[in-house]
Amino acid sequence: MPHIVAVHTGAGNCSHETNKLLKTLCKQVCDVVSKLLADGQSATDAAVAGTLILEDSPLTNAGLGSSITDDKKTRTEASICSRLSGFHCAGDLENVKHPIKVVKVMVDATLKNSSRYIPPRIMVGQSAVDRYSMLDPAICQTNICTRKSIKAFHKAEKYFSEQQSVKRRKTGPIEVINNLENIKQEELDVKKENKENKTEAPDGVQDTVGVVCLDRDGNFTCTTSSGGSVFKYSGRLGQCCTHGAGSYSTPTCGIVTTGNGEQIINKLLAITVANKLSQCGDPCGILDDCFVEGEQRMCGFLAVQLEGQDRATVHAHHTLTNMVVGFQSGTMEKPVVRVVTSHAPVFIQTVKL
Repeated sequence: MPHIVAVHTGAGNCSHETNKLLKTLCKQVCDVVSKLLADGQSATDAAVAGTLILEDSPLTNAGLGSSITDDKKTRTEASICSRLSGFHCAGDLENVKHPIKVVKVMVDATLKNSSRYIPPRIMVGQSAVDRYSMLDPAICQTNICTRKSIKAFHKAEKYFSEQQSVKRRKTGPIEVINNLENIKQEELDVKKENKENKTEAPDGVQDTVGVVCLDRDGNFTCTTSSGGSVFKYSGRLGQCCTHGAGSYSTPTCGIVTTGNGEQIINKLLAITVANKLSQCGDPCGILDDCFVEGEQRMCGFLAVQLEGQDRATVHAHHTLTNMVVGFQSGTMEKPVVRVVTSHAPVFIQTVKL
């Protein structure tokens, strides 16, 4: 069976210039992953490779540049959902640039397991980092703060303080491992900029990124990675760590979600949308059907659904400002990348595999 890859960089509120950069990033992921799938790589290996590219980019809220928590640290999470290995996730990983690597080691342990010991499917915190870094030395803790993430944190901190929306105890400077002096200088620069501007609600930081792959053997794998919401509680887990919320796969469909984690978890959005895709006569209304009238919704999804043996339909729908998506099948010479805006929040296209 031919292959296909679909990717999104998270739903949020980005400028025209940022969207151009995100489109280039999506093209890069599609190009790399499509070549891996064409060479016979598994959907899991290909999806992980694409997610690593997203985690390496400071443009996304995954890996490098992840949102900073209320205790002034970065805590990342990721997941892999596959027909072959099932669901695995890891979260609350302090200063881990590539949380998807942690999850990949967990998947490998499950597939290779031949003992009575059952490998875990969910791991959190320092225990996950310590255990799996011994199996993959590339898993390490390092400074993943960026100027952008620090600026977003200070803006959110000031906003919540002024609105008295939350009560937080004051903590020390952001803990980092490398380039401490540079980060401190960036903090001072950002604070100076904040003083010159009136405090507004926190920007719509790009949320969870996702990749969906279908390999030549007909297996779907979905991967997600996220830094969570800015100023989130330390220890909080998002939709990446909830099966059926952040991702879901069936023999005919793969889906990843993005947006407000609590809303997505409450609705088990991925599995809910997957079920509706196979039943709904109007795909444009799928996301609306997941919520009752008047219920707050800040979310989106990207799905790939098989249409017979040689075609697939790519679905993208969100309720935020914009969402950059891209996809490429085995019959396409180059990827298709789109900015799905709030003015036209639904994207549907059927392609030949």
